[in-house]
Amino acid sequence: MASSPRSRRVDGHPETSADTRFFTLRASGYTGPIDQDGHPVTIGVAAEILRRLADSTTEVQ
Repeated sequence: MASSPRSRRVDGHPETSADTRFFTLRASGYTGPIDQDGHPVTIGVAAEILRRLADSTTEVQ
């Protein structure tokens, strides 16, 4: 399969709607977690776990 000139995927395959949402979020400067459907994860248990992990990696030891 030939790669698509408009795809931002590493494998060159056409972007799915989730891929497009993912790349759009990253291009806009969003650096937080993104779920498998390309939506930002800002609330809930997963968001809290990821926030704690990020905080623990930036603490000065």
